[in-house]
Amino acid sequence: MRRTTKTFALTVGALALLTACSPAADPTPLSTETAAAPASPTPAGGTAVTSPRECDDVDLIADARVTGSDLSACVIAFSRAAGSGHLTLQSADLSGEADFVFGDDPATSGSVTGPDGTNDFVLTPTEAWVTFDGAWVKADPSSGDYRAVIASTIGESYRALADPAAAASLLASAASWTVQTGQDTVSLPDGTDVRAWRVQADAPFSAAGVDVSEMIVWLGEGHRVVATQATGTFGGVQTTSLQQFTRWGEPVTIEVPKG
Repeated sequence: MRRTTKTFALTVGALALLTACSPAADPTPLSTETAAAPASPTPAGGTAVTSPRECDDVDLIADARVTGSDLSACVIAFSRAAGSGHLTLQSADLSGEADFVFGDDPATSGSVTGPDGTNDFVLTPTEAWVTFDGAWVKADPSSGDYRAVIASTIGESYRALADPAAAASLLASAASWTVQTGQDTVSLPDGTDVRAWRVQADAPFSAAGVDVSEMIVWLGEGHRVVATQATGTFGGVQTTSLQQFTRWGEPVTIEVPKG
């Protein structure tokens, strides 16, 4: 029990940053250049490249100022327009991957690896499942099985990965953001390089119990959400967390465990 509890305690702390929509060394996603039954619908293929109208107030030009509310609305709109995608996450003690579906019935499935091993998870709007020693356990906060209780806690933390509104709430907590000079070349886990604008919070801020000292969102062509990175303190521990997004708009089918 001790090993499992420790892993999930670390996971919850890191996800407070990772779910901003957050390696021991500072993760650097880019080189800077100046100048089951289906639990969710399966979106049609294709990559979203058209900027949604909600991004009209997010000007991707050097030194442009953006309000947190406008930035969060843009991120939500792009995510919903794309419908699905894949994310890779990193923090000091955790790494993981997930496929996700955005929309009225958000869902996600993936795995997270921490100091004590790897745990898989599946989330739907009504259920959360987490593996313990390779066996699926359904979340139940009132269960007498401690694993089901822990699965419930971690499931709620992971749920933010499936809902762009959760990410946007963190972005909106910073009053203003500035588009930095020049674009960055972001090297993504799938081997592709993407040109993207670095949009950075103008000042430290607090949200969801996390004191965020720095946060960056990288937006590409059509306001494509490329990556986010945040450095913050949760429970007295400072963590730098990174999310990178790929396969926007590609078909995703999420299976609910049977058990």
